[in-house]
Amino acid sequence: MRVAIIDLGTNSVRFDVHQFGPKDRQQLLHREKLMVRLGQGVFSTGKLNREAIRRTVLAFQSFQKTAQELRVDRMVAFGTAALREAGDGLPFLEMIKQKTGIEIQVISGAEEARLIALGVLKNERRAKGRFGLIDIGGGSTEITICRNKEPIIGNSFSLGTAKLQQVFLKGNPPRPLPGGEDPVEHLRRYIRTTINTKILDEEWPPATKFYGSSGTIRSIARLLNKKKKNVRIVEKTELKKLVKAMSTMTPTELLNLPGMEAKRIDMILSGAVLLDECMNCFKVKEVIPTEFSLRDGIVAEQFALYREQRNSSLGIHLKDLEEHVGKLYKDASHVKFVAEVSATLFDGLKRLHKLGNEWLSYLEAAAWLHDVGEVVSPTRHEHHSYYFAKHGDYAVLDKWEREFVGQLCLHHRGSEQPSLDFVGKDSRAKKRAFELLLSILRVADSLDRSHTENLEIKRVRITRSVVTIDVTSSEIPDLEILRFTQKKALFEKAYGRTLALNWKKTRSTRRRSKNA
Repeated sequence: MRVAIIDLGTNSVRFDVHQFGPKDRQQLLHREKLMVRLGQGVFSTGKLNREAIRRTVLAFQSFQKTAQELRVDRMVAFGTAALREAGDGLPFLEMIKQKTGIEIQVISGAEEARLIALGVLKNERRAKGRFGLIDIGGGSTEITICRNKEPIIGNSFSLGTAKLQQVFLKGNPPRPLPGGEDPVEHLRRYIRTTINTKILDEEWPPATKFYGSSGTIRSIARLLNKKKKNVRIVEKTELKKLVKAMSTMTPTELLNLPGMEAKRIDMILSGAVLLDECMNCFKVKEVIPTEFSLRDGIVAEQFALYREQRNSSLGIHLKDLEEHVGKLYKDASHVKFVAEVSATLFDGLKRLHKLGNEWLSYLEAAAWLHDVGEVVSPTRHEHHSYYFAKHGDYAVLDKWEREFVGQLCLHHRGSEQPSLDFVGKDSRAKKRAFELLLSILRVADSLDRSHTENLEIKRVRITRSVVTIDVTSSEIPDLEILRFTQKKALFEKAYGRTLALNWKKTRSTRRRSKNA
């Protein structure tokens, strides 16, 4: 299987093609990087620059041509900070899709930090003990504190070289501020406030060293030309001296520095100041550049999908979703019960629905999310659940996948089939799957109407005309029986059989802890 990966950052766009094969075989077939500067002016104007758009469109058209020549089976494209902040980002995404057929997924800062950490931790053999990962981009900086190969805490900070240069420094050397204040010191205070507010509030631990995964950090390491055990490093004392020297330099003087790249002249000072303050805030003494970054995390995730024969990343992130809902929603034991019952019914009905296992992930996700809207308001909570399913930061999904899960949440309470239209060549299959899964979700939810989880499915029996669900409970489930009767209409329509509930009283029934 051949997978193309596009990482569209604030400054550059990276394009890789990988070959996945059996026995964990991976091969890089193609790699290129273009400096399209999509974030040019975004952080000062709030809009994408016309010339930057043109450069990016040309790059994507080239990528699409290469992907066709290499017979790519799957293409994934991610956008980051510039598209998160651009007011006209949506029209741009539609333009790219229209001109190239490539759909760009704009990931959140938290998701970006997670993927960067995944990419580094999967590949960086030197990383041991407790350390931090830092990636300084054009529009944001992602930091994660780790212990050996496990992340402890991580997130994205709205701090990037292009953003800070455009908003604070505005030139080389930086322009003096009204009142005579040093612009570099003004920038330092802003960075410290932004970082310390989060790390103090969330109680982030310190780290003695960072592994830095961005081009900015590698450039700074080359400028310092400091080596330790034949590895370039950035030491705190040396970095501070470099910042002081560069803060008064013109572009020509910066270009004359040994190791300076012409493409980084306009943002190297903001990047150096940012790295210096990040080291101060986390009490880091040295930064070790690493070649691994976001795209390596994307590769790792795509390979995991290939190995598990999945088409969607949702399946490998269900545990993350469960943990998130467990922290957010006080009645997590109920949604856990609904998710388990939904999965049991899905398996018991396979002979009828004939859906592949990949559809189970969407059903389970909707089961976990269907009541989460109650944290906003119990009234019409399904609408809030829909919004969370569609916009929540729980997995990197295609637009139709988010809409699919969101619509399951939105209609889980109803008794009639919703009228939905799915576009594309497989729209009929999606519509059929949606009806079958929604009917299961409604039945599963009805079986815990009292939120006591005092019921267990023993088996699902199927005949030519009837589907019977055998359940046991220690008490008569009057409320569940009533709600089951009210919510089974869609099931009977979708499956073409009468649905019956066969209840048997037991002395003891498996109970779930409310803290589960």
